[in-house]
Amino acid sequence: MDNNSLKNASLFDNDPVLYAAWLYYQDGLSQSEVANIMGVSRVTVVKYLHLAREKGFVNINLDSSVFSTIDYAIRIKAKFDLNNVLILPDEEKNKSQHTLSMNRERLAKAGAMYLSQIINDDDILGVAWGRTIYKLGNYLPPKSLKNITVLQMIGAVAPQPDFKTTEAAALIANKLSGCCINLHVPAVVSSARLAMELQAEPIIRRNFSALNQCNKALFVVGNTFDDNPLVTTGVLTSSEMAQYRDLGAVGVICGRFYDAQGNPLVSDIDLRIMGISLAQLRQITQRLFIAGGVENIQATIGAIKGGYATDIVIDEVTALALLELDN
Repeated sequence: MDNNSLKNASLFDNDPVLYAAWLYYQDGLSQSEVANIMGVSRVTVVKYLHLAREKGFVNINLDSSVFSTIDYAIRIKAKFDLNNVLILPDEEKNKSQHTLSMNRERLAKAGAMYLSQIINDDDILGVAWGRTIYKLGNYLPPKSLKNITVLQMIGAVAPQPDFKTTEAAALIANKLSGCCINLHVPAVVSSARLAMELQAEPIIRRNFSALNQCNKALFVVGNTFDDNPLVTTGVLTSSEMAQYRDLGAVGVICGRFYDAQGNPLVSDIDLRIMGISLAQLRQITQRLFIAGGVENIQATIGAIKGGYATDIVIDEVTALALLELDN
């Protein structure tokens, strides 16, 4: 050591283990920097730091509030054989639960961040619609990609105060420097015959065929309560929603209903829906599912059990429900 290093070392009773631990953990120096100051090799510094932990000079504690959600994610990923799990930690554990609108904002931001990470050149992204998707499009950071196509996976509804069906897909496409293909048909038409006739139209037929080319999909959880946007936008009536509940429906994706085990539930209404089927959705390679809120837990469980998601963005209350679920 030089004279200055020796002087500093004397503050630690000339114990190189204490000195190395202070420089590394308190001063934040790298192992190489510590080695240079002490005049020893980096391997020696590593030994000193190991001894410091062994002797109890240094105690490393992980912040459980940060790492608990990482543990949850690892366990949920393994339990349900998912590609990836992103959990929003509850920022206010000791306060009242987030309001629905606050939770939607947080999920939209997290979903935007994750979508930006997984989207690549030449991807064909199928997109559902809804308030969370619309917010996600606004939060999505601009990204310059090549040959990106964004497809609307279910027909349109009348513009709502907090989201517009066609704008959601277009906004995401613009943020990714891609092109957008909208389904210029209603989400549900008046008869099965009309649905067949519309799907036979060349332009619409091409749009529906393009859905089979998607390699990524983005959609959100939908429950079967009467405040579901399918009811509030007039796509379905309250009595039609009740029919699905009577059949055992717990959730809906792109207008398609499923039960607690994720099995599709088909009624005469399905013949009038203008959108992707659950079977088609399941064939898409990577399927990003965004879900949160106590009111959506059963719908989320059904969607995961049905194999409709490969990647999920959820809140902590949903994560805990998934962990508590018996296999």
